[in-house]
Amino acid sequence: MLTYSMGGPTINAGTPAYGDNRIMRYTPPTGEFEVMIISCNPGEDITLPQLPVPAVFIVIEGSGTTDNEDGQRLVMRPGRSYLMPAGCSPLTCSVNAKKRGALRIALAHENQHRDRPTLSSASDFPVSWRGEFALPPEVRTPSLPGTPRMGMSPAGKAAIAKNLNGNGNGGHFDVPKL
Repeated sequence: MLTYSMGGPTINAGTPAYGDNRIMRYTPPTGEFEVMIISCNPGEDITLPQLPVPAVFIVIEGSGTTDNEDGQRLVMRPGRSYLMPAGCSPLTCSVNAKKRGALRIALAHENQHRDRPTLSSASDFPVSWRGEFALPPEVRTPSLPGTPRMGMSPAGKAAIAKNLNGNGNGGHFDVPKL
């Protein structure tokens, strides 16, 4: 998540919201937005929270339907997006029990929990990611288009292990000049 802070990265682990573990809230310490990931497994239904602000939700995985109190039904599929006006009646999402996977929705809106961000400092974790350019070229160079990826070379795996364990060149790699 965007934090507008300098220094090492922060990790947004999220927190369950509205007393339901299927609704994970990701709140940065900024007022612009927060995101909830809502999951509904086959054979279940879940009611989206009623919000005092407008929200946009995007179906990121699976399919299902939603009904509102007025009996209007939406068929949800990956890639579809919807606008929820402020204070709209609650939507109940459901997934047919015969479906294979869960319905996942990303719901974004103005931050309502700015005083309770869900961020952790990178120093709270034993291994930190130093970025793509901290890896040697043989690890970060993608395959040519259409070429099957055969996995990482032994040298690349050893370089990552040295980097993560702090046994390398101060945890950093020299970037080759072009």
